[in-house]
Amino acid sequence: MFGINSNALGYVIPEDGAESQLCSIFKDKNIAIPAEIFESYGTIRFIKMFPLILKALTEGAVLVLDEFDANIHPMAVMNIINIFHNDDINKKNAQLIFNTHNPIFLNSNIVRRDEIKFVERDEETHLSTHYSLSDFKTSGTTGVRLSDDYLKHYFLGRYGAVKDIDFYDLFENLMNDN
Repeated sequence: MFGINSNALGYVIPEDGAESQLCSIFKDKNIAIPAEIFESYGTIRFIKMFPLILKALTEGAVLVLDEFDANIHPMAVMNIINIFHNDDINKKNAQLIFNTHNPIFLNSNIVRRDEIKFVERDEETHLSTHYSLSDFKTSGTTGVRLSDDYLKHYFLGRYGAVKDIDFYDLFENLMNDN
């Protein structure tokens, strides 16, 4: 169901008893091709992650994923986030914790202020500080309200944890030096 093409995905167990392998399965031709050849990295990553998501939901566990959204379609990621927020499906109160570099999730329609965390590294000490968007009060000039555009304010540096990244001089020097 996850793939965008019409072929099936499944694990094939070789006759010699070797380890099973995720494959794209073409029923009309009765062949299986290793998924790495035919499928996107995101599809393969999601298929391998799916049992972990299911286990967390069925057991009420905490699932911690590094770069959960890497190479996976944003709508698929948002759907999984919504499943963790859905009391009809997430009956055992499983928790999803993930990090991302994608600011699309800075949205009050997706996550609450207390669920948004930032990590900011001090340039002198190289120590990191961890804080929540809910650490900002709801009033005053630095207040954060539910109706605020978190994404916009993040890029304006209102919440910290943003570095000014500028490769212009580097590329200009490289292009001039050939």
